[in-house]
Amino acid sequence: MKRLVLSVLVLTSLTGCFRMSVRSPAPRDGAPAGRMGASFVGGLTTSDVAAGECRHGLSRVDVYWPWWSPLVYAVTFGIVAPLRTEYVCAQGPEGVGGGEEVPASVPGL
Repeated sequence: MKRLVLSVLVLTSLTGCFRMSVRSPAPRDGAPAGRMGASFVGGLTTSDVAAGECRHGLSRVDVYWPWWSPLVYAVTFGIVAPLRTEYVCAQGPEGVGGGEEVPASVPGL
């Protein structure tokens, strides 16, 4: 019985927090926006940030587990791990006016 309890404690201590941050030198344009996504089967697939509304790219991206994500991960035996993505669009160049056409930052499929 002691071995089982010790094994459970060791296995639960191996789970950790997940956070990824990417910063670019581009100035920010507006407030942070957020999305929910999921990582499946222990990270084999993951959510991506395709912010089509960011016409000049991204200034900052943060991907992390919400506080309740480890609970979902444990209940689903590691099959599903919810992720939260927050991003800020980059500010465009000063010379680009409202009338000029600027290509989208995310190409169409």
